Amino acid sequence: MNIFQRALLRMALKGADLSLADPKGWQVMGGVGPTWAKVNVGDGTQLQISTAFSAIRLIAETVGTLPLRLYRTTANGRERAVNDHRYALVHDQPCDYLTAPEWKESMVVSIATMGQAYNPVTRFESTGRIISIQPVHKSRVQPEIGTDGRVIYWLTDRNGQRIAKRREDVLPIRGFGGVGTLEGYAPHQLHGNSMALTVALEKYAAEFFGSGGRPQGILKTKAEFGEKTRDQIRAGFAKYLQDSRDSGELPVLDGETEYQAISTPNNEAQFIEARKFQIAETARIYRVPLHMLMEMDKASYANTEQANKHFLDYTLLSYLVRIESALNSCLLTAAERAAGMYFEFDVNGLLRGDSSQRGDFYLKLRQAGAMSQNEIRQRENMDTRAGADDLHVPLNMAPSDLLGEILTRNKTGGT
Repeated sequence: MNIFQRALLRMALKGADLSLADPKGWQVMGGVGPTWAKVNVGDGTQLQISTAFSAIRLIAETVGTLPLRLYRTTANGRERAVNDHRYALVHDQPCDYLTAPEWKESMVVSIATMGQAYNPVTRFESTGRIISIQPVHKSRVQPEIGTDGRVIYWLTDRNGQRIAKRREDVLPIRGFGGVGTLEGYAPHQLHGNSMALTVALEKYAAEFFGSGGRPQGILKTKAEFGEKTRDQIRAGFAKYLQDSRDSGELPVLDGETEYQAISTPNNEAQFIEARKFQIAETARIYRVPLHMLMEMDKASYANTEQANKHFLDYTLLSYLVRIESALNSCLLTAAERAAGMYFEFDVNGLLRGDSSQRGDFYLKLRQAGAMSQNEIRQRENMDTRAGADDLHVPLNMAPSDLLGEILTRNKTGGT
């Protein structure tokens, strides 16, 4: 642990009650005590489990690829507020060292692994104009309820100093949590035993195959010997087996010594089944469809659009809404929200079907007069054409603004 980490830990632990009888304060370190599998887990353990890593990465990278925009409500509907300085921050680059996709990924990783994300906002003191949004590790911010009932966020800077911040200046995004908690639940603290089992299974497999696939066992002999001799025989036998495996030679036992396996065979312990079950267990924890974790035994979606919609509705939507709500609350004033300004993710790219599905979709909207040719071309990343902005209706595919004239002409018999 370096000097900065020790200073950060001291600041994080400040004000926390630490005792052997009530070690609740130690939770700020992000760890979980002994589990049933006798494996300690922390927020970093999730990223070391391949299935959990895949689930977290899938969620984070997908959210990172979705465009995030600031919109303004007008008399003709809504429009992108591209002339607002906050539009470029959330859409392009929130700070000097992160692009927008990287920033969104970091937020989601923090929420998915620790239940909370913090994004301190830097503003001009004179005008309040936002300069940058910089995400920080959860351990650097400690929320606290003041005597007046307001929540104070203590931000630990790089020098170890604690600074009191308002909510709008730290942009907190709370994951799934309970009543009365200022921060969301960390999956490894609630499901530590399940994650520990996954780690234990992987550890067992690594040790089993690392020992040449030899099951655990004991040496049986009719000779009697003392404790010191027994320890010497054990150490010598272990080295003998290791040397035999490294050299590829067949080990031979002396005299009446016999090696007897005592561990349960892998097939009887359902080792493969247990590892596959842990993949489904991880999918349940992070609410990720099983087939998206490369477990294809029960894949049942007829097309990509249907699978992506399920992923969006039951996995991503909670992240997107939380982030949008936090941005609206902290980056927009009450007057701006009342006037119809809001942040929103564009999920159309995620629901983009194959060429046949898209063609059918565009055709129906085009025939219903809801989409012009240029709008279709823009959706398909094609250049626009002059005179292709008219909306048509099914009646002879006439321009909608000429429909009244055509109907009048037909009634009067004009040409």
